[in-house]
Amino acid sequence: MTRTNEDGARMVPKAAWSIVVVYEDSTTREQAVVFCDQLVRRFWERFEFEVGWWSFDMLGQAAAAKEVTERAARANLIAISTTPEGEFPSPIKVWIEAWLTMRGEREGMLAGLIVPPADPSSWEGQKHNYLRHAAHRGAMDYLTQVPQDIEQAVPDSPEFYSRRAEQVTSILDGILHQQAPPPHLLT
Repeated sequence: MTRTNEDGARMVPKAAWSIVVVYEDSTTREQAVVFCDQLVRRFWERFEFEVGWWSFDMLGQAAAAKEVTERAARANLIAISTTPEGEFPSPIKVWIEAWLTMRGEREGMLAGLIVPPADPSSWEGQKHNYLRHAAHRGAMDYLTQVPQDIEQAVPDSPEFYSRRAEQVTSILDGILHQQAPPPHLLT
């Protein structure tokens, strides 16, 4: 069924986009809220967003960790908002490694939302490096801010071919709507 707007124009359905947000504390949660608000504002016309929120503490609970691991394995974007100091706690590293393994070669983005440190010269912290390397190992794009575009289909990927197969170009439309010649002309 084709949807139309008030003027009768055909509306293209929005693509679904899932985001998993994991944050360390109330300050880093607020930073993630700002990031997600900017992302939604920039792309709301083209995408329908589903955003899930979990704290570092929640990942210490087995049921929550299992759910967020499964969601992260399927998500288009995983945003991890944290302070710059020190290393990630062990449960967070275990969680990151688990969803990386479950994702396989699935395309996606990992956003390292690290609250700016008091000393700007210490920006390249252990957490930032860990996330950047995790994204690299998972063949994901690594972000530190809202991207200019979130279209992800890389040529030669299954997602690219699937999305391409769903498109009806003007040439394909002409072929589909072309009248077949009368049977006596086919012999």
